[in-house]
Order: sequence, then C-alpha cells, then structure tokens
Amino acid sequence: MLTASITGKLFEPPMPEEIIKVAKAVTKKKRAFFIIKNFEKDVRVFKQAIEYLRNIGWSIEYGIVNDDISVDASSLRKYRRGLAGTILIEKIIGTLAKKGKSLVDLKMVCEQLLPETKTIGLAFSDSVLYKQSCHTLSLGKDDIYYGIGIHGEAGYRKEHWQKSELMAREIVNKMRLNFRWQKKENVALLVNNIGKISPMEELTFTADITELLELEGLKIPFIKTGSFMTSHDMSGISVSILRLQDKWLEYLKQPSTCYAWPNSI
Repeated sequence: MLTASITGKLFEPPMPEEIIKVAKAVTKKKRAFFIIKNFEKDVRVFKQAIEYLRNIGWSIEYGIVNDDISVDASSLRKYRRGLAGTILIEKIIGTLAKKGKSLVDLKMVCEQLLPETKTIGLAFSDSVLYKQSCHTLSLGKDDIYYGIGIHGEAGYRKEHWQKSELMAREIVNKMRLNFRWQKKENVALLVNNIGKISPMEELTFTADITELLELEGLKIPFIKTGSFMTSHDMSGISVSILRLQDKWLEYLKQPSTCYAWPNSI
C-alpha cells in the first residue's frame, strides 16, 4: 500500500511544507510517487511540494485520481473527484513499488489505471462539519443522495429511501454507461462503507451489486467489502469498479499489513 499518508485539517489538504516534511522523513532515496485525489486544493498544494522537491534534486512522479462518475458532461469531467477507487490504485502502485519498479513504470501503470477505475457514492445522512452546526447535504430523515463526495459535497440526485436492490441497480446502470463494458470482462469490486453502515447492510448491498454485475455478464475475481475511505460523521456507501488488465489482479491479491485491508479473498 502506501509508505505514508499525508493529511491536513478536517476536510482540508496538508500544507506543502507538511508534504515535504513527510517525504523527507520516510525515505532518504530522494524519490517518491504521490497519489493525489482530484480536489482543487489538494492538487495545488501537492504540485507546490513536488516543484520544491524537484528543485532540490528529488525525482518525483504522481497520479491524480478522478474516479468519481457522478459528473457526466464531458465539459465538467475535470471536476471529477477522487473517491474510494483511489484505494485500488494505491494497492497496485504500492505492490509495484515494493517490487522495485521505477518511477517511470509506476507513472505508466497509474495512467493506465486511472480511466479504468470508477466510483459512485451515496449518502443516507449528512456529514456534520467539525465544530460547526451546519450539515453539508441537507438530507431529510428518509432521503438518499446519489453521487456525493467524501467531504460531503453535493451529488446528482436525491430520492426517498429505497430497497438495497434498487440502489444497487442505479449504481450499476451508471457504471454501465461509463464503462461500456463487454460480457466476460474481468473487474475488481470494492464496496466501501463511508460510515455508520452495519456489516449486515454492507454485505447485503455487496451481494446485490455482485448479482447485478454477474447478470451483466461480468466476471468478478476480486471483491473487497469494508471501511476503506470514510467521511466524518456521514452514513453512506460507495462502489468502485476497476476493469482488470495485465497483472492487476495478481497485484491486488498480494498480502498487505495495512490496517483496513483484510487479506482474505
């Protein structure tokens, strides 16, 4: 997985100085690969840190993950956010880095992964901002919100509460439109508990998603369910799909000691 995660204050990116400090602390080799979620502030501060490190002799490459498919219009795709699909990319790139691959190799694989990784999230309750009384999504008691972001950003449609199967169907339909997949393609599935979802609900939803994908004729040799990318005080769940190529499945299955990554397949 990752050597380090560099975080800022709640719902804010770290400062460039913090990024530089962590990079220097975890390696003396003066080279690093950054995986950045596509939020304007995050991209800006990481690029500032990367410019500084390159100027003092570091070799740096990076990838910007924009797996959010809640935005359809091509003119708005640059605003696609980085969501839980980032975890799958981190796992594969982390495995390759451990195998000693060069930064050029990591960059090449990351560029291949990005268009094949897609995520849709949905919320059942708001994310309450820390030390503030406001709610970010203005959800009613029986509302769900499709297409939300991990910081409580707005999605594309609100509806009243539905059965798990109907919510799964909405997500799979959205995925089909974006992937334009063919029968017998292999995909990896990550069902992410954004927060407050019970294990029973989590597994029920995963079963519904899996059944619908299999009805689409897809093969799913890799499934992970759990809390991989959560949001402050929000109840919700997201689905990430990676269309598998090359040895990506093998890399995903490599064991990891990362806390939130169970190694059972």
